[in-house]
Amino acid sequence: MASAYSKIFAGCFLVLVSAAGMNPQTATSAASGEIKSASPQAAAPAQTEEQKPTSVYESATVLKSITRLVVVDVVATDKNGAVTDLQRDDFTLLENGKEQKVRVFNFQQPRVNASGGASVVPPKLPENVYSNIARYNTGSALNVILLDALNTNLLNQAYVRDQMIRYLEKMPEGQPLAVYTLGSKLTLLQDFTNDPAVLKAVVKELKGKASPLQDSPTGGPDQELLPPGVADSGMMPAGMLQAMQRFEQERVAFQTDLRIAYTLDALNSISRALAGYPGRKNLIWVSEAFPLSIDPNMELTGDIFAGTRNYGPQIAKAADALIDAQIAMYPIDARGLVPSSLFSAESSGRDKFGRSLARGGRMATAASNESAQLQNVHGTMRDMADRTGGMAFYNTNGLDGAIRKSIEDGSTYYTLAYYPEDKNWDGKFRKIQVKVNRSGVKLRHRMGYYAVDPRSFAEQNQKQQASAFGLALDLDSPISTGLPFLALVIPPVEKTPNTVMVNFGVDPHAISFEKQADGLQHATVECTVRVFSAKGKPTGGKITTINAALKPETFARMMEDKFPCQQSVELAPGNYFLRLGVRDSRTGLIGTTNAKVAIASAGSPQEKKP
Repeated sequence: MASAYSKIFAGCFLVLVSAAGMNPQTATSAASGEIKSASPQAAAPAQTEEQKPTSVYESATVLKSITRLVVVDVVATDKNGAVTDLQRDDFTLLENGKEQKVRVFNFQQPRVNASGGASVVPPKLPENVYSNIARYNTGSALNVILLDALNTNLLNQAYVRDQMIRYLEKMPEGQPLAVYTLGSKLTLLQDFTNDPAVLKAVVKELKGKASPLQDSPTGGPDQELLPPGVADSGMMPAGMLQAMQRFEQERVAFQTDLRIAYTLDALNSISRALAGYPGRKNLIWVSEAFPLSIDPNMELTGDIFAGTRNYGPQIAKAADALIDAQIAMYPIDARGLVPSSLFSAESSGRDKFGRSLARGGRMATAASNESAQLQNVHGTMRDMADRTGGMAFYNTNGLDGAIRKSIEDGSTYYTLAYYPEDKNWDGKFRKIQVKVNRSGVKLRHRMGYYAVDPRSFAEQNQKQQASAFGLALDLDSPISTGLPFLALVIPPVEKTPNTVMVNFGVDPHAISFEKQADGLQHATVECTVRVFSAKGKPTGGKITTINAALKPETFARMMEDKFPCQQSVELAPGNYFLRLGVRDSRTGLIGTTNAKVAIASAGSPQEKKP
């Protein structure tokens, strides 16, 4: 079966290349319902929901947004390991207790191609043509390791690095891996590769980063705020001590707020980066603190930015984004087996206010609080794993083994997909159950999903969508693949020496069209160019919104080609990076990629490209 890349590339490449000579005024005419096509195809009837493609090679996010297809990856194991011989009729799938008809069934396991690798590298794009279409296609699951420096101290970061190297020494073939790090922002260290040498070089060069949001980023006990014995001596008024305690609680709460916000931004960015890749993705999140939890009773409706220090809706939305992109989470506690800090040789026997833990039952209280905190962290790990169909690992010093088991576990799975019988998209959580008619077989899969109408949800939460698009357009953010497109960047010509034209060609199958009472197919797509200097400083940009209303024949031709959009920016002489972005305003699907351009000074040779 052709990959999503090859299908879109074949339909868009000729259009984008030929667009260099296109008159900008004739690129689109949305108001009249006409879209010019460089290679019109024979008209084809529009597809209904049941007729639209349900190939597992399509993006799960696109399938949900366009057809409301619910995709469920199921890992089946018994006492001997992975079970690989189950058939469609062996499974029963239920939503909120009601059986659903399985429309798609597939089995996936690691496969190595004839050349010994798992990747299929697409053709190199021509000069000045850029794309966000997934450039790594494989028959097996993709694996992402997230090394969390934001929530992990330097000592444990060094331990994780050593354990990563141990894993890479015996890394199996055919298991593509990408590596991200999380500090105050998310950074892609290495895109997907199955070459252990490349990955090992990246990990060996990895330097620890002290988190600005941890009280003890280097490890060890927290710093004491008062001299030893002052609080116990009675020299400090009780009211002053209480005020200090309240201030400390507020400081820790604010610090936690920032950690949660950065962590959620990272998870959402990873979801957008992986949304366009087919099949299951395993996110191996190595951290010592997981400041998240999910309330299954939460409804994803209304403004999720309302309120303060209530991250339930945002966390639920991040979890739903992971699920939509077919990402299963495998959290690993970077601390390994965690002993009590109260009995550590580094412990002073005092709390952070310099008070002796041996007095007034403080030792028991401190031990109880520490145990509760550890249980909360591990509970969150289990919760995130269970809800996304992964597995949590903690209280183990063999982190390399945990990484290996995570990848092995998520590489062999069954894909089941269905159209929900319940068409009431009220934002409530719907529980998914999968049963199998064979004794001794255990199943793991995501627990459910939020029944959100992607089209109305994007329209009702403009603030959230604008925030997500703004973050995706940051030059440092990973490329978003949810809305695939190609773009031709046309350098200035003699008549317009400072004008850069960008011709976008968006995959129309990923755009949400709605046939309205006027008989036309309506869609709203934004295309934008954000400009950065050669040093990465933002210097401006432009955004265009296309409100398309297409006649049936125009719509049919476009579905065989691409959805065009054209943008231009005026730039002074110099070298620039461009962040190109598109967004479906109905579903919130986003696509971004990076480009570069050089503007020559008048009468001078072309500037050196950045």
